[in-house]
Amino acid sequence: MPTIRMVLFILVLIATLSGCVATAVVGGSAVAINDERSLGNQFDDASIAAKIDARLIAEKDMPSRWISVQAIEGVITLTGYLPSASHIKRAVYITKTIDGVRSVRSELNVGKPAVKGLFTDSWITAQVKSRLWKDEVVSGFSIHVETVGGKVYLQGIVNDFTHRQHAKKLVSGVKGVTAVVDLMKSNQK
Repeated sequence: MPTIRMVLFILVLIATLSGCVATAVVGGSAVAINDERSLGNQFDDASIAAKIDARLIAEKDMPSRWISVQAIEGVITLTGYLPSASHIKRAVYITKTIDGVRSVRSELNVGKPAVKGLFTDSWITAQVKSRLWKDEVVSGFSIHVETVGGKVYLQGIVNDFTHRQHAKKLVSGVKGVTAVVDLMKSNQK
């Protein structure tokens, strides 16, 4: 019977071979140049997010399929839907217990997403990422995008305040965006 460590290791391995970490591995030089975090920090954040996902999936009575986890320098943002406020409270508690988590921001909603809404949010996210990747001012690699109910969450590290403003302006011009939530940090001290 597999141990919990083995299961977590496999889940972390799967997570690192897919999603944003796969981008870091496949397009490593592009990410290293454009993402303001070091590759080590990117890997740490991906590992933390994978651990959170694994814990939420393993939790009895936690329908985690509608939760998205984003980690930037140990700051976690949870977006999506859960059936009740007690589920949300439990998800936040579980997230806070993971090593490396510095803080948790819950943008979780009570309820269940409409199928049409899921497709619309995916389309909006694709449009936003496309605009960011094509832009010459901000990097699509350094800004992580999540859309829930038309509300777009921007998280990542950018050079300065003007880059933050520019990114928000780009995003607000996408059809279907109802709000832009700025969770970005400026690299400028």
